[in-house]
Amino acid sequence: MVRVDDAIELRASCLEGARVRLRKARDGDAEGLIETQTDERVRRYLGGPRPVDEVRAVLEGVGAATLLDVPGCYITTAADSDEMLGTVTLSRRRNDVPGHLDREGDELELSYVFRPHAWGQGYASEAARLLLRYAAGELADQPVVIVTQTANRASLRLAERLGFSVVATFEQYDAEQALATAQLATFRTPEA
Repeated sequence: MVRVDDAIELRASCLEGARVRLRKARDGDAEGLIETQTDERVRRYLGGPRPVDEVRAVLEGVGAATLLDVPGCYITTAADSDEMLGTVTLSRRRNDVPGHLDREGDELELSYVFRPHAWGQGYASEAARLLLRYAAGELADQPVVIVTQTANRASLRLAERLGFSVVATFEQYDAEQALATAQLATFRTPEA
């Protein structure tokens, strides 16, 4: 992993887990992406659903592969199929938004969003661990943050299962947000 301004570069185009695969986006992922942006259940704690026509127009205009061709952004699929289950991203948290460990900010931020039919099956946990394990092997130890609404109990439970601890709360988007953190090194695979 090489730092490029505020972005991070992950060299792997595909990461294989026991039940999930992380890969770069393809244009064929459009329907799954539309669902994660427009479904009321998915968007409940993310500012609400976006209009289907607008999301579809963006994806048709640019293409899913181009739109999500950013460092650290991966489509999560089932390992035994290429079905898009969700996305998992490791990027730098923008300094112009609240929710940082210190004034300098610039922490790595883990984010995830999954389609409802993939909820409750451990896919998000496995995908997040896979990405964090890979990043820990490529990058010096540093804090990683997860930001989620305090009302989003499922996301908070996932953060806790991953080993993140809530260290602060703050207001953003007219809702209380939780800032959880863990050290990247805790995800490093022990040397054999």
